[in-house]
Amino acid sequence: VSYAETEYCNGNFKNVRDTVGSIIAHAKSLDDKVPAYKTLCRCVGSAKLNSFEAAQIGLDALGQLGEYFSLKSSFVSSLAEIFKTKLLLMGKNVDIIMSK
Repeated sequence: VSYAETEYCNGNFKNVRDTVGSIIAHAKSLDDKVPAYKTLCRCVGSAKLNSFEAAQIGLDALGQLGEYFSLKSSFVSSLAEIFKTKLLLMGKNVDIIMSK
C-alpha cells in the first residue's frame, strides 16, 4: 500500500489503480484490503468528476464488512447512515472488528 500511496502523492493515478487492483486480488483477508480501498478512494475522489465512483468503492468495501447502503436511497439519507456508522466505529479496534 505504501507504493500506491507514493504514486498517489506523485499524481500517477493509473499506477495507483493498478497497484491497488493487485493488492485486492492477492490479499488474504479484508483487513489487508481496507488500506488499499482507502488509497483508491482518495485517488479516484481527487478528480471532482469521479467522486461518485469513489463513494461507490467505499460503499462496496463497507458492504464486505457487513454494512450495506442502498444506492436508491437519497444522498442525504446515505450520508446520514455513513456518518452514523462512522460514529459507531470511532475508537473501535480494527482487529477486533475484523475478527467478528
